[in-house]
Amino acid sequence: MKKNISIIFSLFLTIVIALLLNSCANIVSPSGGPKDEEAPKPLTSIPANYSKRFNHKKIEITFNEFIVLKDIASQLIVSPPFEENPEIKVKGKTLVVDLKENLKENTTYTLFFGDAITDLTEGNPVSSYEFVFTTGDFLDSLTISGRVKDAFTQNPEKDVFVVLYDKNYDSIPYKEKPYYISKTKENGSYTLRNLRNIPYKIFALKDLNNNLKFDQIIERIAFFDSLVTPHYRPIIKTDTTLIDSNSIKSIKSTKTTLRTDSLKTDSLKKIKYIQDSLTNEKLSINDLQLFQEIDSTQKIVKAEFKNNNKIIIEFRFPVKNMKYDIIDSLDFGEWKIDEWSKNKDSLIFWLIKPDIDSLGIIFNDKDIFADTIHVFKRKTSKSLAINILNSNLAQTFNFDEKIKLYFTYPVLNADSIPFTLILEEDTTYSFAYFTDKFHRTFTVKEALKQNKNYKFIINDSIIQDIAGNVNDSLVYNFKTNSQEDFGNFILNINTNDSSNYYIIQFINEKAEIIKQAYVFNNEKLTFKNITPGNYSIKAIKDKNRNQRWDTGKYLKKIQPEEIFFYPSTITIRANWDLDENWIF
Repeated sequence: MKKNISIIFSLFLTIVIALLLNSCANIVSPSGGPKDEEAPKPLTSIPANYSKRFNHKKIEITFNEFIVLKDIASQLIVSPPFEENPEIKVKGKTLVVDLKENLKENTTYTLFFGDAITDLTEGNPVSSYEFVFTTGDFLDSLTISGRVKDAFTQNPEKDVFVVLYDKNYDSIPYKEKPYYISKTKENGSYTLRNLRNIPYKIFALKDLNNNLKFDQIIERIAFFDSLVTPHYRPIIKTDTTLIDSNSIKSIKSTKTTLRTDSLKTDSLKKIKYIQDSLTNEKLSINDLQLFQEIDSTQKIVKAEFKNNNKIIIEFRFPVKNMKYDIIDSLDFGEWKIDEWSKNKDSLIFWLIKPDIDSLGIIFNDKDIFADTIHVFKRKTSKSLAINILNSNLAQTFNFDEKIKLYFTYPVLNADSIPFTLILEEDTTYSFAYFTDKFHRTFTVKEALKQNKNYKFIINDSIIQDIAGNVNDSLVYNFKTNSQEDFGNFILNINTNDSSNYYIIQFINEKAEIIKQAYVFNNEKLTFKNITPGNYSIKAIKDKNRNQRWDTGKYLKKIQPEEIFFYPSTITIRANWDLDENWIF
């Protein structure tokens, strides 16, 4: 009996121990607790960061937690660049960089990792981490910084390369890779550090094929007209990897150290007043205006039958004195109407005779351009079922505007259109007349009264266009607004510049140009009847006086025309006059 009890007790004890062991083996993460928001911290490195007389083939940087790499291919910037990219991998908490080529003598190298190094669990990046070393006895420590902006919009440009060359010849960005490289941040700012004390050619480049050369017409570029010289800007670094881990057993705290400098400046008092000038909106000397060049070769980019009654020819650039001859002999008499676009970069032939199946045309613009084209009617080409008549009328209509009627095709069988305009109890019968030589726009000359309800009526089938289409009826109920619904804006301009004209644009929040003026020196501009809202004012320095903005051309040393904005938002209020001064 005692023996049986002993056996039962031993079995029970075995089961209990097994259950306890099993519960111990299933380890679960603790629940709750604050989220890890701290980035990994570099602890040690072999060799030390900012090393001199560097002669290693491998760099090992150890952090205080497990790390991973994200998008290292696009994040890593090596300056000066290597011909062969280093191999970069992670071993637990250590980043390993294997260098694949021999290094230049007496050269300071910077490995900028951007935000590629993150912790394993939460993805917190080691922001803008860099590893610097020199193969010589001194670390170069000069700096060039600034912003890159789009030349036309003045918006900051991110992820744009800013590059330096230590050689000075014009075609260098086409032929050679740069000596120093940086990349712009979200706000368009850039900093090139660890530079030698020599002048450089500087460029910004939106490199689309990642070869660090300006070799595609669709790539954007920015340049300075002269060489730039770096300046001394000491920076405090908090990085324990300044100490080689082979020389110590452990590190107990992070030390604040000053970057070693070939100029031997060691005054910490200097550092206190040094600020990042990029936080100041005032432009610095190293700000770059990014633009896309235009291939100056004129060409026809499109020539086709759009339908039975329309041939369209589009040019790459606006033409100047374009002439043309028809190759084929057409015995149709008057067979077309020519319509050039407003800026003369496209030509429409409106065909009065729809029997033309093909057409040969010789174009010539003096000594600038010559070409011959042939266009053929497609089998599927036919007039589309469309509403040929539209209007600028809206539910609320500006009392000082004229009612306009727009036709899709030219109208040849009428010089005027009868309409009915009903103002409450009064009815007016009148005519709208052509106001363009293409017979596509009619204008109602009758003035409208303020704050009144109107009905505008056009009967159907009274107009036929050259394609044989007849109009549908048009009925609009609308109400005019009044003078009190608008504001007026007076802008007093003093350019202090007697040699240039300026294009002044009044722009709404949708980036639409509401008003535009062309000014010279000091002028007073009055913009009347403006819809209440927020606006900006843009000024374009029109150096070549062609009344439009022109981009740049690097090899010709032509910068894009300068653009700047009025420093504050213009707020227009109803029934209010706003008067502002702008000196530039």
